[in-house]
Amino acid sequence: MPSAHEMTAGSGPAGEPMTAGGWKVAHHAVVESTQALARPLPAWSAVVADAQSAGRGQRDRSFTSDAGGLYVSAVVPFDGDALAWRGFALAIGRGVLNALTELGIEDLRLRWPNDLMIGPRKVGGILVEQGGPRTLLVGLGINITNRPWLTDHALRYVAGRLLDHTDRALTGPAQLLEPVLAGMRRAHQEFESRRLAGMAAVLNECWGVPRHVWLEAAGEVELAESQGAFAGIEQDGRVRLARPDGSVVSIPEHHIQRLIEVE
Repeated sequence: MPSAHEMTAGSGPAGEPMTAGGWKVAHHAVVESTQALARPLPAWSAVVADAQSAGRGQRDRSFTSDAGGLYVSAVVPFDGDALAWRGFALAIGRGVLNALTELGIEDLRLRWPNDLMIGPRKVGGILVEQGGPRTLLVGLGINITNRPWLTDHALRYVAGRLLDHTDRALTGPAQLLEPVLAGMRRAHQEFESRRLAGMAAVLNECWGVPRHVWLEAAGEVELAESQGAFAGIEQDGRVRLARPDGSVVSIPEHHIQRLIEVE
């Protein structure tokens, strides 16, 4: 049975189980969505695929998943209190960011609410959904050696990949699976004990330099403030915007449909 580090694209029959850092992992060549396959699985299971034909991100947006990226859905325990787990995607982002930084990937940062960035380019996305009554699904897609902009030309100026931001020889997702899963496990443990209120301060260290943003309102909400410099989050998850005069306004996260960084 190969370890995660020995796994190569297309190795073994579809769904061949393996273990990686305490996780039971099923590896597939091409699937529609790892989230769908992971949904019925027990906690500490994961599904990884070489490519997805119908990958999706936040709010059912399509997520280009060409070969050379890491596409994994991990199943973690959940106590059933959805309100208490708001903001968990940010904790996962920090855990994965730390794991990749330890591997020599440079200049990683988070973008609220669920993206991994290098400079202005998105290199990864996170999707957290409820699986069963006592599980959460953590979907993660990371561009490593792939070039998603060749599949979707709209991504040419917004997507990036890890290969271009490290001196380490990256050959593909097998190198990163086990460290990433370990980062997810640590993030789950920390969030379970500290929740968002206890992690807001450390999350606010992960945004990089202040960037001007525009907030798209959710539904029928009218935002009194929709532009400013992103200034992190409050302990209750509210998004902080800094005005030009230096004052700060806080906006409930559920009032925001989307955050767009303005160059």
